[in-house]
Amino acid sequence: MKKTTLDQIAKECGVTKGLVSRALGGKNNVSDATREKIIRKATELGYDTSKLKVHKVSSNRVLLIGSSRILFKEDFWQPIITAISSTLSRSNLIVEYFAFEEDKIDDVLLKKLKESSCSAFIIIHVAPQVIIDALVSKNKPIVIVDPKTFHSEATQFKFSNYDSSYLAVRRLIEQGHRYIAFYGSDSHSQSFRERHEGYMACMENHKGEVTPCSIIFNNDKKYYSDEEMLTNALNTHPITAIVCANDIIALNAIKVINRLNKKVPDDISVIGFDNIRAGEFTSPKLSTFNIPRQEIGEEVAKYVANSIKSHQIAYSQIVIRCDFIERESNKEITK
Repeated sequence: MKKTTLDQIAKECGVTKGLVSRALGGKNNVSDATREKIIRKATELGYDTSKLKVHKVSSNRVLLIGSSRILFKEDFWQPIITAISSTLSRSNLIVEYFAFEEDKIDDVLLKKLKESSCSAFIIIHVAPQVIIDALVSKNKPIVIVDPKTFHSEATQFKFSNYDSSYLAVRRLIEQGHRYIAFYGSDSHSQSFRERHEGYMACMENHKGEVTPCSIIFNNDKKYYSDEEMLTNALNTHPITAIVCANDIIALNAIKVINRLNKKVPDDISVIGFDNIRAGEFTSPKLSTFNIPRQEIGEEVAKYVANSIKSHQIAYSQIVIRCDFIERESNKEITK
């Protein structure tokens, strides 16, 4: 009789050989239900289960928390979430997901969080204070990725928002621009506000050389634009360049500029932030700042794994550098 192989078990269970190996090897990064299914099938196929390593129930589980909009719908966050999960898995940490509706946070949901036995918590972007309050009492590491609002009770992984906007303005000044606008929404998120602050700081440091123009709109409905406000600003002021709070806002700005029979970058230069795919395929290709999503996910996971291992809880801010990608949407001003 032929020896039963891992490949045979994997085929019968409809999973990968690696997953079978981890399940039979007693690794933690396999769900209990999947492990049971694999062991049962291995036994049926005649696999020698006498040498199976005993799976120890571990408390080393990490709860990844996010609104359903972010966890299941927004492509922007998926590379970060995937990198977090895969990196934690390599550290033998089990990742569990906890989704919530942003407008439906009730006592039942908060009770579930308070009763969680996870060793650490990672929150993606939207972190309502009531959720933070429910977790703080557990005295476990809490990490927020790109926090929408400030939270002193958690470690915050942030993008280089302030520095990047500062560098964007400085680059435009180098290209001869003197009337540079900022287009965004301070109330939308902490990131947007920091990008505006970076813009203002660079404009202030070049006072006398440049003229500021902040076009700040309400983004409660998440339109990422206020066409009337931008149109009025462009018709009223001799703006030659615009630094935008993100790429979606930048792409919407380009549409408005085109409707005014102006050209990007010949008449007005535009710089965004995020490096979304649409910016690379628009015409002209959008200059932007790249958010290294894969690297951020890996760094978040490593930080959490080390915190669990060292049994230390630190509250800090970790800023991830976002490099400038200069494409076609900004140019030296024609004098």
